[in-house]
Amino acid sequence: MKAWLSHAGVAFTTRNVDEDGSAYDALIATGFRTVPLTIIGGRTVVGYVPDALATALRAAGLVPNG
Repeated sequence: MKAWLSHAGVAFTTRNVDEDGSAYDALIATGFRTVPLTIIGGRTVVGYVPDALATALRAAGLVPNG
């Protein structure tokens, strides 16, 4: 996931639910219990789904359309 986002040129924040209790609490608050969970502009992508990630990035205006 990190490599894909880096390759796309997108800044991101990594939170490790195994090492950070507040990150775990934030994950649970989303209603999901699985990682990776990526939130982009209000859209949630569960798992590593490149097409869904790209769609969310475009919708948020973080990468050019096309």
